[in-house]
Amino acid sequence: MHKAKILVIHCIDLRFQEMIDADVKQNASYGEFDRIAWPGASIDFENVKNSAIDVSLKLHQPDEVIIYEHEDCGAYGQNNAFETHKKNAQKLKEALIEASPDIKVTLKIATFEGIKEL
Repeated sequence: MHKAKILVIHCIDLRFQEMIDADVKQNASYGEFDRIAWPGASIDFENVKNSAIDVSLKLHQPDEVIIYEHEDCGAYGQNNAFETHKKNAQKLKEALIEASPDIKVTLKIATFEGIKEL
């Protein structure tokens, strides 16, 4: 079995990739984390959870999950409010903890000014 230190979940948006990579590298090196890029990150949390996340949890048993939302997300359309991102990320967090009760889940948002806690 290959053990992941962290599971990283973020949107596919190219504008935030470098910023997210820099933040992830503060916690883990390449080869120590699984990465899932999904349009809107947690907006479609059931499909994200039931596909790639379940595989990572089962095969690589990460100790921690970091969910990155980001401002100005096209997948969110007109409903791009901070609170909407927070609500969706929280739903995904709850689903992750239900599937793996001992897992640590951190919620963050990438903004044009930097990464912030969500």
